[in-house]
Amino acid sequence: MSWDVREFVIGRATGLEELNEAEPRMHMLKTSAVTGLIGVGIACWWSDYNARVFHPWGCENARQFNDRIDEYKHVLLVCIDEDHWEDRGPNRYSLHHTKATVVRAYKGDWRVSEKIAFVQGFDYRAPTNAPSAAGCLGLVFTSEHADTEIGLDTGEYNHYDAEYAAALNHVFSQKSTR
Repeated sequence: MSWDVREFVIGRATGLEELNEAEPRMHMLKTSAVTGLIGVGIACWWSDYNARVFHPWGCENARQFNDRIDEYKHVLLVCIDEDHWEDRGPNRYSLHHTKATVVRAYKGDWRVSEKIAFVQGFDYRAPTNAPSAAGCLGLVFTSEHADTEIGLDTGEYNHYDAEYAAALNHVFSQKSTR
């Protein structure tokens, strides 16, 4: 073998070694890039998920929603059986009395088909021709379990909306698996 050929073969071998050393770095770079893109995709999806699931509750994410509902012992889905308004005159709270049946207990010891009665105060005159809410679904947040009428504050009763189900199912399905 002449000197040129030997130099070519050695140079070629050295070049291959450099390529072999660079290959893992390129592989790591490609892996990092793919991982980064997946991470960005998940972050966008999670942000969209949080917006879709928790924003109807006025919450940014599951932790904020949990903090909100953890202050109550009972979270109930109820079906309104009957309701009526009580007008107590000008400059006084109007009362909305409701009787309902528990359809689902997301949290607490109320049982399905158990009767619940609650009252809410409103700072306006009672409507004189309000349609009955009988047959409508609602969500009750309370720490009481009583046979008598329970007083609910603002925000402790919401008319049920299908948008609310995803957050409730997300939070309470996770809690039941713990």
